[in-house]
Amino acid sequence: MIITVAHSKGGVGKSLLAWHLAIAMDIPIVDLDFQRTLIYTNNLRKAHGIEKVEIIQPDTRDEFIKLFDSWPEDKHIIVDVGGFDSNINRAAMFISDVIITPAVDKVTELAGLYKFHEIINELSENMSTDIKAHIVLNDVSPSSKDFSIMIDLVEQLEHFKLLDTIVCHRADFYRTMEEGKGVTDLKNSKAKDELLKLKDEILSLGE
Repeated sequence: MIITVAHSKGGVGKSLLAWHLAIAMDIPIVDLDFQRTLIYTNNLRKAHGIEKVEIIQPDTRDEFIKLFDSWPEDKHIIVDVGGFDSNINRAAMFISDVIITPAVDKVTELAGLYKFHEIINELSENMSTDIKAHIVLNDVSPSSKDFSIMIDLVEQLEHFKLLDTIVCHRADFYRTMEEGKGVTDLKNSKAKDELLKLKDEILSLGE
């Protein structure tokens, strides 16, 4: 299954979720983000004496397509898309089995989601298909209870579906990443519990 973590806006936690999911699932990451956050994090992992995550960096759209032309259907992989619109990012969304879009539950973030939906709608029309992005509320305050604004938005936009899992703002996500680790390396952690729930929900989408 090809799992693409995508949004046309930066700063929503795409690379963070891609990293922790890849470690939880023990699968490679295709890094399309020019900031190369995951490469830096992988080097930290090596510095702490931990086996590095397999990170693949295709330089062109043709290299990307060639990679997935031969990718086994029974092997999972994560694609981390940069926070911008491009041909290679659109190709990633088109070939994906599941698109995961982290969304911060703030009114100021709604415009970015509308823009991303327009991109998916245009891609769907151009490719004569119906592409869906699964929205995961990410970096949410643990005390937040009312998500009605985001729920109402997702219900209005035909190419979006809201996941049940909510990922809260927790220090463990950032602390472990700074050490080149994943939250699933921890014994007891609310961040780990949320990440594993998200992993299971994503895998269920591919069944």
